[in-house]
Amino acid sequence: MPHPDTLKLGQRGMRWGVGVGLCLGVLLFAPARWLADGVETASRGRVQLRDAQGTVWRGHAQWVLTSGAGGQDALALPERLHWRLSPQWNASMVLQLRVAGSTPEAMELAVAPSLAGFELRVSPGRSVWPAQWLAGLGAPWNTMGLTGQMHLRSQGLLWTWQGQQGQFTGQAQLELKDMASALSTVQPLGTYTLQWQGGDTPTVQLTTQQGKLRLQGTGVWRPQGFRFEGMARAESDNDSALRNLLGVLGQRSGNTTVLRWG
Repeated sequence: MPHPDTLKLGQRGMRWGVGVGLCLGVLLFAPARWLADGVETASRGRVQLRDAQGTVWRGHAQWVLTSGAGGQDALALPERLHWRLSPQWNASMVLQLRVAGSTPEAMELAVAPSLAGFELRVSPGRSVWPAQWLAGLGAPWNTMGLTGQMHLRSQGLLWTWQGQQGQFTGQAQLELKDMASALSTVQPLGTYTLQWQGGDTPTVQLTTQQGKLRLQGTGVWRPQGFRFEGMARAESDNDSALRNLLGVLGQRSGNTTVLRWG
């Protein structure tokens, strides 16, 4: 007969093996709902993954923007968001996101640990998003009732976080194409560009490509937060048709609306 100590070791080994197997099973088949809960908590309810299917590692859900936890406004993209999360040999994680009709190629984000923090790298790419999706965020987007397309292009985007400080590098461009608003009969208002440039002091430049509503301004990220200043004005023969929209955008000063946020 086996020695009692041998039997005890065998039982301990069996329990350990069962425990490891259960942990691996939970890890490998963690439900997509866990990821959805994490996204909702991190965004304070403003970004939600509803009806999440699959696992944390590979799944799909409705991508919803909301006005926050308990808010009345919510709007989902017409197509579902598909994701794949892949661990890498260097302890980093690569997240691929794809939405039919919005991302010609999968958006790829890589998170990797560093000596004193971590870094988030966004692969170069382009995507197209409906402007009306922003109404899900609540005021003032639901009041403005924007329509049009938002074309996003990025290159070399990198966010590094060390200690208590973060830094953005790289650049991105958001083209707001053929924008219109429920507050104006002018259709479309125009096409605009937001140019984002990273560095020690990241900046955003707003310019008008064409349109009857002229917009321009500059935004700067500083340790105290983000601040944007600019102006909006209507072409001379469209002032009355754009009065309501200009009043929502900022404070009027003659035939110009001052844009100031932050």
